[in-house]
Amino acid sequence: MKKYFILLITIIGMFSCTDDFLKEEMVSVITQDYFDTEDGLDQLINGTYEALRWKYGWEEGCYLFHVGTDAEIRGDNSWDIYSPTVWTPSGAAGNTYANYLMGYYGKQLLGGYPIINNCNRAIETIKEERALGRFATDKEYAAQRLSEALFNRAWIYYMLNTQFGDVHMTLKSNNSLPSAYYFPKSTSEQIYKQLISDLRFCYENLPATVIDNTSTEGRERISKGAAAHFLAKLYLQRAQGAEFAQYRKADGTIDPTNPNAHLGMLYKGNVSTDLDSCIYFATQVISNTANYRLADDYWDIFKTAKGSYPCENNPEIILAASFGPKLANGRYGMRFQCYMTCNYVQAMWGLPDRTWSYGHMNVRMRTNDWGYDVFTDKMSDSRFEKSFLIEYKALLAQGNEDVEYYAYDDAKNTSKTWTTEDAAYFNDHILPTYTRASWNGRTAVPGEHKIGRGDLGLVFLENTKETAISLEEAKAQPYVLYPRWTKTSDGKYYYRRDGSNDFTANNVGLEKGVGVAACIKKHIDVNREGLKSEYGSRNVAMFRIAETYLLRAEAYGRKGNFTAAIADINAVRRRAAYKPGENRAEVLARLYPGSDNLQHSEKQYPYTVIEDRSSDMEIDATYWDGVSPESKAENYPSSATTDLQRFIHFIYNELTREMIGELTLYEGIHHAGIQADRIQWHQQMGSTLQNHWPVADNVEAGQGQNGNGKGTFRPCNTFKPFPQTFIDMLTDENGKTLDAAAKAEYQNPGY
Repeated sequence: MKKYFILLITIIGMFSCTDDFLKEEMVSVITQDYFDTEDGLDQLINGTYEALRWKYGWEEGCYLFHVGTDAEIRGDNSWDIYSPTVWTPSGAAGNTYANYLMGYYGKQLLGGYPIINNCNRAIETIKEERALGRFATDKEYAAQRLSEALFNRAWIYYMLNTQFGDVHMTLKSNNSLPSAYYFPKSTSEQIYKQLISDLRFCYENLPATVIDNTSTEGRERISKGAAAHFLAKLYLQRAQGAEFAQYRKADGTIDPTNPNAHLGMLYKGNVSTDLDSCIYFATQVISNTANYRLADDYWDIFKTAKGSYPCENNPEIILAASFGPKLANGRYGMRFQCYMTCNYVQAMWGLPDRTWSYGHMNVRMRTNDWGYDVFTDKMSDSRFEKSFLIEYKALLAQGNEDVEYYAYDDAKNTSKTWTTEDAAYFNDHILPTYTRASWNGRTAVPGEHKIGRGDLGLVFLENTKETAISLEEAKAQPYVLYPRWTKTSDGKYYYRRDGSNDFTANNVGLEKGVGVAACIKKHIDVNREGLKSEYGSRNVAMFRIAETYLLRAEAYGRKGNFTAAIADINAVRRRAAYKPGENRAEVLARLYPGSDNLQHSEKQYPYTVIEDRSSDMEIDATYWDGVSPESKAENYPSSATTDLQRFIHFIYNELTREMIGELTLYEGIHHAGIQADRIQWHQQMGSTLQNHWPVADNVEAGQGQNGNGKGTFRPCNTFKPFPQTFIDMLTDENGKTLDAAAKAEYQNPGY
């Protein structure tokens, strides 16, 4: 081994917005001995925090934890339908995942394994007592920093296992490329046993001091609470997979010929106390009210302001991925906010480029119909409005700022104009109760512009066929309205027609990637370096206590204690309810199904909530009895035939309502073993089911809402294929390239 070498993995400087503990020096040529020093080892461990940014820094998180849920889609037909040309080891899926997590790809150290290698180097140095300075003199400090390295290694292995199942697990570092690419797999049972053991050490040795809520450092740094939350998740997931042992062979390996091999890959061991352990560690977080508690207002978790990020030190957040200015943290900085936000940047509807609030570039991920419909009570549940941008105010771009649009009678106004028919309908049916302040009671005049200063410009109505809005009413709104369903006077129903073109375009949904629909607004960053900049610097919550409640609720339910489970679920749901003094979105109060039941004053501008909806949000066991209207509204898959099965699906419906767009849903439905059922039942683009969805009258050449699934999803797609380039690189322990049979055995079933 040479004493000096060029680091194959440069320790990237991670400059946090507010905190010093992640700051590093750029180092390119160093000695191995440097990592034994206090400064060198601190730098090495700080570098392992890159593990926490994998989901949110650039596209890998979207492909790994968004593709494959039942409520979200890629917005690219070939991916959404699980095209066999894409979902192959050498297709787009294999090539994509090669670049992200697998590592040792193309004989280069890429992906998650380099971070694991740095973690292993730090762990060895501390455990072998080679560390100098404070690591040698302060055992408590050494144990804390060791715990951080163990946690970050566990997180990478957890993500690898979630995507690929059994993977190679090395616990030793290597400072050069291997002589043989011999990477035998560890079973999921072995991996989870190691992760749980490591995290138990973390829990015992990480600090549990009260977090200073004036700083974000306590939420960016791994804490006892983060270890407890992670442990609760791992214990629950091992319990979820215990019933799938039958789908593995006696030696613990996978039989690729078994049609349920994908379920066997979820088996992680069978320990009778796992549900109790989940409850115990979740309780350690929930009872630690000095550090963690549900936010008072759901939007507080995501709220930003010019020059600040008030969301970042909210007590709801247990652990956050830390980001800073452009390129300071990670290869691409924080671009996640671009991938989840709509791309309304064209000069559409007569308004110039970027006139809609918070327009971004590079849209990657979208929500499907189920992602909206899972919010079964939009008048009570504020999370729908606080998760999605359902209305846009008309704005203009001025430098890096959004400013008010022109007055409706300004010569520079180029927005849509009223037709005679639409103006008449508006004046007769809408104007008498339309009290928006910016509208100021003006009548609609044919030929005049609809949209003026302070008005709404673009609005989305996620309704159903049963609650379709009439075409006349939709066209006569004082803004551009995009309903999912409209109906005509002659009894026809149209699915996602183009509201900007007076609903004359055939459809803009399904095969069109649901290209015009409400988008996630949770990750909006108003502090981007420029109006058209992709780079954000806000932190992203990884663990939230709302998820902790739902983890514990599922464990209680699986043990048969539905009373305790309901109490935890209701704690989350009561927080989500509209409270007096809040303002609903205009379209929600005026047009969404259920708005007829609001109090009269709640339907008037500024649509202030009068009635506390907390009690309406509370649930009971009838929500999964299979009989009640509430149970039917949850749209459980047909495979859920018992109360317990429907309860488990309810948990993940609730997780969707709580955390859609946060890249957590995939983990939940995947490890619970219900991912395939939910994709078939809810994800129309991927599903193979026929006659399962409503049918529209605007179907052309089979495209559009014809009631049928559009996809070719197979259960094996719940796990990703090992990239062919990775498989082809592998050797036996002597360096001999694997033959075809050995490659096929290494590959995941179905690929």
